[in-house]
Amino acid sequence: MKKKYLIMIVILIIIAIIVAIIFKHYQNKKRADVKIPILLYHDFVTTVPDNDPDNFNYINTPESFEENVKALLEDGYTFISMKELNDAYSGKIELPTKPILVSMDDGYYSNYEYVYPILKKYQVKASIFVVTDKIEKEIDGKKYLGWNECIEMQNSGLVEIFSHSKRHVFYDKLPVREIRDDVIESYKIIEKNLGSKNLKVFAYPYGAYTKATVWALKMNGIDMQVYDIGMNHFSNFNKDYIKRINIPCEMTGKEIIEEINQTN
Repeated sequence: MKKKYLIMIVILIIIAIIVAIIFKHYQNKKRADVKIPILLYHDFVTTVPDNDPDNFNYINTPESFEENVKALLEDGYTFISMKELNDAYSGKIELPTKPILVSMDDGYYSNYEYVYPILKKYQVKASIFVVTDKIEKEIDGKKYLGWNECIEMQNSGLVEIFSHSKRHVFYDKLPVREIRDDVIESYKIIEKNLGSKNLKVFAYPYGAYTKATVWALKMNGIDMQVYDIGMNHFSNFNKDYIKRINIPCEMTGKEIIEEINQTN
């Protein structure tokens, strides 16, 4: 009787293992088709000007950003961080069914003044890529973040601060060694003011890169590199060639969702 009981237990265990393997395979197959959109914003203004030299591609309004967040949440998207994306890539955590990331380039003070309260209101995560030479400065009428604002946002657990370079130059036109040193120095400055970084992500100014720069930064401690416009897929996700979707002025949440669905 005991022998039959043990055999039954073993059979049940084997069945459970097989079911778990099949389920895991199904989950992996399903996960392989997951898109990973990363939205790109820059500066935020309360009044949209009549004319803009950049064709309204690098400004937005706080109201529009909040509308974007609400629409995406209502459509079932889960806002994740770069760290969570990296952990999912490493197999430490599972991606949500519809992940999405928010990023902001250059480090404008408006990210703190207008966007940070919205992030807190909806408990949405975001990454800010700062140009370290511009921290605590006002240039051409544009005010940039100070370290105090960066510390406050980072300590909230909602905002990650990463490098967008030290000088904001075209990296495809400089010697690789100079580029490497620029990025390393930018992270030294960031870590001096914000503490050590277990994850280092770099967003190329103007999306300007070369294969040589990608290799040099990878060999010098940069874990993830963001460089171009487009869509990421988890099935072939490459941490060294991450793409984003630029959000021009007052693009609606519905339009963003349509863009995600249409972009391969």
